[in-house]
Amino acid sequence: MDLENKFIDIANDIYQETFDQTYDALVEEYKNGEIDFESLEMNLAEQQKVLMNGLYEGETKFSYTSGLVDAHQFVLTMIRNGKLTLEKN
Repeated sequence: MDLENKFIDIANDIYQETFDQTYDALVEEYKNGEIDFESLEMNLAEQQKVLMNGLYEGETKFSYTSGLVDAHQFVLTMIRNGKLTLEKN
């Protein structure tokens, strides 16, 4: 495997690990009432700004931030579509 492909694999691994961990945490926080829809939207907006800056900071930063942004977008979409709701205590 050449060096370029190795970096691509590392970036993909960083993205997937970041997405999975962030998604799982956001789902649990939302279900438990620890974070609300508006906070998720604010977090997403902030991470999108970081993502744009990440374009100039290198592949690793970009992959990490992409994972954060995508996880937030996915959770917000699930909430909007009624597939993720607060758990009743």
